[in-house]
Parts: sequence; structure tokens; C-alpha cells
Amino acid sequence: MGTALTIAALLIGLIAFVYAWLLRQDLDKATRRLDRYNRALYDASDQIRKWEESQAATVAELRAEIARSSGKAAFRSTMTVREGYALHPQAQEILAAYHMGGCSSCAVELEDTIGEVCARAGADTAQVMRDLNALLAVQSAAATTNDIQRVKLPNLSLEL
Repeated sequence: MGTALTIAALLIGLIAFVYAWLLRQDLDKATRRLDRYNRALYDASDQIRKWEESQAATVAELRAEIARSSGKAAFRSTMTVREGYALHPQAQEILAAYHMGGCSSCAVELEDTIGEVCARAGADTAQVMRDLNALLAVQSAAATTNDIQRVKLPNLSLEL
């Protein structure tokens, strides 16, 4: 009777081992499938993010072009940094002079407004707006075409 019990226990143990091995195979297969789905989801999310950035850049360019063609081009504290860069390429240099963008330690989000960026940096928003709009004033005084010309920027002094 003892050997029959031992054989039955061994058979039950062997069946349990085979069952555990089969479950492990199914788990590995499900894990690989899940990894593929996660990779596809990440790739789709990355593609959507790139499309959104492209769309935001296109909208900013179009708004800047509309403002230039209507003759009402002006920097406002409520416009986004991206729109400011699109309105005049040297806007980035002006903001960098105030330590608002231009280097890794003073980077700004392109979707933040110029007013928010000025407030975070502790810069005088009115002075920044005057300096930015001076780009457009020099541009409109010298412009004979719709092309954007580089403007000689004066050295900006920042009082801390």
C-alpha cells in the first residue's frame, strides 16, 4: 500500500509540475504580447506627441503670418513663446538676454505665455515687451518686402 501511495504522490507531483510548466509558458507568451502592445502604444503616443508639436508650430507660424500680413504684428504678454519665436526669429535672443530660454539652465516651455515666463524669471514684463516690439519697429521701418531681416540688437543690461 505504501508503494502505491508513493507512486500516486509522484504522479500527482509530476502532473502538477507539467501543469506549472504549461502555465509558465502561457505567462511568458502573455508577457511577450504585453511587451509588444506596450511598445506599440508608446510608439503611437510618441507619434501623436510629434503631430501635436508640429500642429502647434504650424498654428504659431500661421498666426504670425496673419499678424504680419495684416500689419498688426506686435508682441503681447499673452502670446505663447512659440508664437513669439514665429513672429520674429530674434525674439529668442531677446528672451535669452533676460535668461528666459536659450540655455539649459533657463529653458522655457514653448506653450507658456511670455508674461508667465517673465513672472517666473522675475523680469519686468513691460521692458521685455518694449524690447521685443523694438524688433518689429526696426523691421517695419526698414522693410520693403515681407521677408524678415535680422536686426542689430543693442546690448541689453539686466539689473538684478
